[in-house]
Amino acid sequence: MTSIETRLEHIELQLQLIKQKHRRERCVGLICATLLGAAALVGFTRAPEPQVIQASRLEILDANGKITCLLSNSPTGGQLDVWGSGGSNVARLSSSESGGDLTVWNSAGKPVAGLFANSTGGRLEVTRGNGQLAGFLEATKDGSDFVLTHSDSEDNALQLSVNAERTVGTVQNSTGKPAVRFGSSENGAAFSVLDSAEKEVAYLGCDSKNAGMFRIAGANGKTAVECGVNNVGGEFRIADINGSTAVECTVRDGGGELAVRETNGAGGCILGNTAMRGGYSEIRNHDGKAALSFEVQENFGGRATVRTATGQIAALMDQGKEESGTVQIFAGATRMAALSGGPTGGLLNLFNMKGKAVVVAGVAVDADGGLLSLRNSDGQQTVRAAAQPNGEVASYSNDGTRKRILSSP
Repeated sequence: MTSIETRLEHIELQLQLIKQKHRRERCVGLICATLLGAAALVGFTRAPEPQVIQASRLEILDANGKITCLLSNSPTGGQLDVWGSGGSNVARLSSSESGGDLTVWNSAGKPVAGLFANSTGGRLEVTRGNGQLAGFLEATKDGSDFVLTHSDSEDNALQLSVNAERTVGTVQNSTGKPAVRFGSSENGAAFSVLDSAEKEVAYLGCDSKNAGMFRIAGANGKTAVECGVNNVGGEFRIADINGSTAVECTVRDGGGELAVRETNGAGGCILGNTAMRGGYSEIRNHDGKAALSFEVQENFGGRATVRTATGQIAALMDQGKEESGTVQIFAGATRMAALSGGPTGGLLNLFNMKGKAVVVAGVAVDADGGLLSLRNSDGQQTVRAAAQPNGEVASYSNDGTRKRILSSP
């Protein structure tokens, strides 16, 4: 028979075996649970992604169930609409026959901006709260246009057009008529102001010679003031109400010239400078012919000329070749009288229509005192009167032979 001690030892051994078994079961369960959790986690993270989501209409709703975004179809393609918190459709992105469109509305449902594709490129529009067009930027076939409208209408107030050849800007008045034009091209730039009748009243820019030009016109469109550049320098012109030049200041080859003209643009007064000599002045008649002139001649002496109505010389006063003054009277092209100074004193000549001197009076060159010589039509001396040496009067034949002498007693 087994003793009590033996039985107790056997029971204690069985209890230890049971505890060890329970510990092993718990470890295996924990490991399995961990593996199952990991497997589940891997299964969630590596789930296959869908390649395509297909729908004919996609709506995004807010907390109250109202649509805030809508992706849908349209007759020309796709369309995305956005609504504000007040329930207004505020933006739309869609397709059109020319490309894409973007439209923005305000909370009142009025369009305020738009970006569109068209046949020539793109167009950007900005509108007012009432829906009126305020301005746009648009691509054209050969450039672009920028337009701003008036505050109370869609009429153009400012337009700027750019192309390959030029840039042109226009400012319109409240009636829609052009008031200012400006632009540039390969020939230069220009700026002009127009009146209510679209007539140019002011211009600043280049002229046909690619030089600077400034013009001011009257109400009839006729140029009243003009300042520009010619081939050798500047020029300034003032015209009457009919456009005829009244005052003109110009640079010529010899220097400056100032002209004051009649209303017909012909008569008046000219004041200027000649090349390599000096100044001159002319007073012209109604036909534009010089009636009186003053100038510097080739020997740098002065000359004053009085002319007939046809422009022929009638009287001439100048510095002669011998550095003395002369006065000459003409009939047509023929000199009729001359008064001049010589080496010994003054000299007076009277001429016939052939231009031959028939009367010569002055200081004698071969004696002291005065001398008077009368000559025939050929210029041959026939009568001579001399004051010295004793005073005499002599007459001559046509061949110049002395015929008779009258002497003082």
